[in-house]
Amino acid sequence: MDEIKLLHQKKIRQQLRFLQLELEETKVVYKRACEKFNHDFRKFMLENPSEFVNDGKQKVEDDENLKIESDVDDDTFKKVYRKVAGKTHPDKGGDDDKFKEANEANRTKDLGKLMEMADDLGIEVPLDDEMVGNIKKQSQAIVKTVERMKTTMAWAWVHSPKEQKEDLKQYILHQLQML
Repeated sequence: MDEIKLLHQKKIRQQLRFLQLELEETKVVYKRACEKFNHDFRKFMLENPSEFVNDGKQKVEDDENLKIESDVDDDTFKKVYRKVAGKTHPDKGGDDDKFKEANEANRTKDLGKLMEMADDLGIEVPLDDEMVGNIKKQSQAIVKTVERMKTTMAWAWVHSPKEQKEDLKQYILHQLQML
């Protein structure tokens, strides 16, 4: 294989790994922001439960923001998922928690997580031109997902300066149609 092409493939894979870490960190911060937001606005949400609660779960800032909206074709996900699931399935001597993690990554269209799991399990995933193209698509989707989480009301609420909290609170309540 051409040395430049090989280096390019490694670079693309490293970029995905970096973005994967960025996504994981952002998810943790986002979930904490949602908890704080829901705690701080709980009183207002409970006064209007039909708008904000569904089956006992608050709808404000839900898991939809965590899902990666990727253009990676389903066959690529299936290919990598099947390899990972085959090694982690409890009926085949695998780890139940790892299998659940793989299922979650597949459900949320997280190719980076599946690739990371494949690496950890010693599963080779060929980096042909199609896979490199899909990794690029996934990287772009991760950037959009991170941006989407960072533009939510919960993120803004938690990351706003104290002196702006009251104005932001009024804005949020207005947006939630609670004034």
